[in-house]
Amino acid sequence: MSALLSRRTALLAAGTVPLLASCGGGTTRTAGNPAYATLDQADAVARGPVGTDLPETPTLRRIRDQGVLRQSGSVTTPGFGMMNPATGKITGFDIGIAQLLAKYLLGTPEVDTITGGADTREAILQNQSVDVAVCTYTISKSRARLVSFAGPYYIARSGIVTAADGPQVTAVRDLSGKDVAVQPGAAQEALQKACPQARAVVFEESSQCAAAVRQGRVQAWSANTAILLGKAAVDARLRMTPATYGSSPFGIGLPKDDPAFKQIVVGFLHRIAADGSWRRLWEQTVGPLVSGPAPEPPEPGSVPGS
Repeated sequence: MSALLSRRTALLAAGTVPLLASCGGGTTRTAGNPAYATLDQADAVARGPVGTDLPETPTLRRIRDQGVLRQSGSVTTPGFGMMNPATGKITGFDIGIAQLLAKYLLGTPEVDTITGGADTREAILQNQSVDVAVCTYTISKSRARLVSFAGPYYIARSGIVTAADGPQVTAVRDLSGKDVAVQPGAAQEALQKACPQARAVVFEESSQCAAAVRQGRVQAWSANTAILLGKAAVDARLRMTPATYGSSPFGIGLPKDDPAFKQIVVGFLHRIAADGSWRRLWEQTVGPLVSGPAPEPPEPGSVPGS
């Protein structure tokens, strides 16, 4: 079931734990780090650009008539989109990208976040329940037949989590013959391509995948590292293995029938990479929680489906 979070609760945020093996070699810090409860991307968003002389398109007209950017996002993915129950605010790299895009289009970072399952994003973009999807949304050829993508704006990898006392996994081939939790879509496709002998057990939500591992109903869980490392960091019953494979290029999901709007969003991604907004956002969301410098933003249009 989807839930709508008001834009006033979605503008700022504090309190997450990630991430990311693919962040230029950075290592995850623990939830005990003082930065855990003080993350706030407000400065990066406030310093973000405002688009000028943007071409009129049906999607842009709808967003401006609404006065708010409606986005499909997550509030349960540490490091990318996480609700702080103490403040009612969301923090993370993805919500920051959505806020920067809203500011670019509207002049103010007005965002409504609609949550839902992994297999609903194409449908709610197609029926215009949302304007964009910014939710660790992996670009793939199959998805690109249904929606458009601007990006990638970040490239993660596929990873593997087991129970803390579960089987040793050092490579994806170790999943052969094992029951492996996945969400539908890109994660399922990546696992089947990398290890056809693994038995994919499909769950709608990442929380269901984590529960299946903890309860011993599956022997592992595979997803992109952005999701897995955050979950493993906050749950001692889960163990992030060193095994990674493939790549998970995250894109901004867009309506299929408005190519001019896609070009606006591609221009936005180029702009925030060039003016330092992308790096500032990283440093205010992920940076305090991992070691190592911020990675370089990827080139939009550099992967199939984008």
